[in-house]
Amino acid sequence: MIFPALLALAASASWVQLAQDPTGARRASAVRYVPETQSFFLWGFLNDDPNLLQELPLQPTPEYDVVFFHPDQPRWQNHLPPSRPHPLAPIPRTYSGITTGSERTVLRWPTEDRPGVPRPDLNIVHDQVAWHPTLRSLVYFTGGATLAYHVADRRWRDLAPLSSPPPVVGGSLVYDPVNDQLVLFGGGHVAERAPNGRIAGYTGLWVYKTKDNEWRPWPLMTLPAPRMNTRMALDTRRQTLVLFGGHAQTHALADTWLFDLKSLTWRRSGATGPEARAGHFTVYDPHTGWTIIGGGYNTKDLTDMWAYDPQSDRWLQLPGQVPTGFYLTADYDPERRLILLVTSTRRPNDSSTCNTLYPVRTTYAYYLNNPQPTPITQHPSPVTPPPSPITRHPSPNTQTAVRFPNLWVPLPGDGQTRTWGSATFDTARGRILYWGGGHCGYEGNDVDSYDVASQAWLPSPTPAEFPERTWDHGVRLAGVTFSGAPWTDHGRKVYAFDPATRRMILVKPIRLTSGYNPEPLRLFPARRAAAPDALVPPTSYTRYATWSWDPDTGQWDLLGPAPAGLDTLVTTKHGVMGVTVDWPSRLNDAGYQLPYSPVHPPVDNAVYHFDPTRRQWERLGQPQAPSPPNLYEMTALVYDSTRDQLLLHGAGPRRDETWAFDLATKRWRNLETPAPAPTAAREAAYLPREDVLLLYGSTLWAYKPGENRWRQPDIAAIPNTRPTQNRALVYDPERDVVLLVLGPTNGSATVNALRYRHASARFVTSPPTAAR
Repeated sequence: MIFPALLALAASASWVQLAQDPTGARRASAVRYVPETQSFFLWGFLNDDPNLLQELPLQPTPEYDVVFFHPDQPRWQNHLPPSRPHPLAPIPRTYSGITTGSERTVLRWPTEDRPGVPRPDLNIVHDQVAWHPTLRSLVYFTGGATLAYHVADRRWRDLAPLSSPPPVVGGSLVYDPVNDQLVLFGGGHVAERAPNGRIAGYTGLWVYKTKDNEWRPWPLMTLPAPRMNTRMALDTRRQTLVLFGGHAQTHALADTWLFDLKSLTWRRSGATGPEARAGHFTVYDPHTGWTIIGGGYNTKDLTDMWAYDPQSDRWLQLPGQVPTGFYLTADYDPERRLILLVTSTRRPNDSSTCNTLYPVRTTYAYYLNNPQPTPITQHPSPVTPPPSPITRHPSPNTQTAVRFPNLWVPLPGDGQTRTWGSATFDTARGRILYWGGGHCGYEGNDVDSYDVASQAWLPSPTPAEFPERTWDHGVRLAGVTFSGAPWTDHGRKVYAFDPATRRMILVKPIRLTSGYNPEPLRLFPARRAAAPDALVPPTSYTRYATWSWDPDTGQWDLLGPAPAGLDTLVTTKHGVMGVTVDWPSRLNDAGYQLPYSPVHPPVDNAVYHFDPTRRQWERLGQPQAPSPPNLYEMTALVYDSTRDQLLLHGAGPRRDETWAFDLATKRWRNLETPAPAPTAAREAAYLPREDVLLLYGSTLWAYKPGENRWRQPDIAAIPNTRPTQNRALVYDPERDVVLLVLGPTNGSATVNALRYRHASARFVTSPPTAAR
């Protein structure tokens, strides 16, 4: 039995490892103590298999959805319904085993091919779960559903309330015994109307009345700042909820708040002490009246443990080093005075840097027996490290590239690589604007600017917002940020500079949970269609939106809707234009590219012009066939100012076709360029003085519209670089130079300049077709 061993170690005030399972970690899922069973319960997204088969909506799992841990037995056990087999698990649609929580949680009923009992889709939970003694159930609010798991009967029930909060994730749910209700606060990844009228990625405080089976917003004049990944704890002595810290998307918090359950009002404590953090555990000890926190992270993993004493309104540091892990959760057994903590960590020798899953589940215990606290005051710290100093050069010089044409010249300054990043050129300020990232790379949603005159990366006017740690290297972020800005995504060609407004225009879909239709976005075009091979209806959908970013203030503004499928933009003398490449429509249900078939029906790839005065997109021309077929995320688009037309490269069965859209006739035509021609490479720029289109993939290609011919210039490669998708090509018309931003997935981005002269260029004879 484990418990006597803990008693023997009680005086050491240390954490004891009770179990370690090579699989079974439940990323972003909370452990909860159930008094009537004297056991701890865990349910949520199974993060156990790096080779998760996305193609199967039902999958075998090594253990049942719900598992429990009794302190007298050193292992997690399945909580299977009586006399039932271990059935297949319904898995939400994911990409490389990563789910966002934006997926709608559905209670699935048994079928002939899915035996068992009713059970909900697995999803991430964070601390949005509470033991409800009246219902004798663990109640979860996840994926927009309010679910109750009756522990004694081992049965799930969808409470199906008359109304619900927005489907926030990363918040905290707690039972209020004074009013027999649940209280929900915190979380994000939604799109709500903020008090100032702007869109925002958070909501206020909500209560669930058991007798009414209804969620209601609770209007309050005073609320803590929006936050994620922190837990409210119930102080039963004073009938208050205690809240500390959390992730504010720009930084970690170190504030302490008290919510009085009698008056239902918030009050901020003046106590200081623990370092700012998120992802820490929070429990309440009725013996001392303390609220105890520990671990978590800010710029680093934290191992300290603290107790908030409401009688003296101060924080006390407790002995013991809290175990670390990618995600940790804990709850408290007041009978044994035992904190049980569960972490998610990597497998030994796991060196992966992208799509990393953390399957190892390690369980620890801490016996709270007469701890000797120490009052210490510390200062808050940010959740993200400060940016590296910007490299500045007092004597900028771009003349090397001008004096030596057809030669790549590296420019000074190191910036932040943006994964799969594109760029646009700010002709009003002479700067490269560089946005994007996420999924295995930098995840801040700020915009980097490279000033060509001073040859320096300029700091962003506003701090970046980052997704909470659960989405490490993740994709499919939902809603908007706390400030109402777009979440970071691979930049590709989704933005362009608008000379009229002197702002960057960006189109980006906002992902929303199925069934969630926020008022600010109701008129935005939606896409709910399932992929061709989908076996279950989609549990999330997207609405297409247009944004602007002001280089002077760093302010993001949601301008209005965008046409469905619009995702490739370009700057023209008429303003920003775009094409509905709509590359996600060419994915299967698991997120992988579908093969091309000539029997597929033709796609109408429309061209739009953005009117900044009316904040609207106007279609140019009528639906037409043919238009460029089989477009994908590597499609390149430039504006040919000589002929007032758009040039698009990357169409056709082999994605090596070049098409033109004439702005006078508003018609597409295939230019039928002869071989050899490069395959799609995304990054391109049109040089009006040379009347040439340059395309940069693994190598440089040049297309001369007057000759309707592709050729490969024999220009030496940039030293110490290798081809990656992290490349961005723009043209500076004032200096007549092409600027190329390159960088590894994690590391510094460099800028290289090229003054291209077609007449003096040498070309490779019979070059091979360029790879992506």
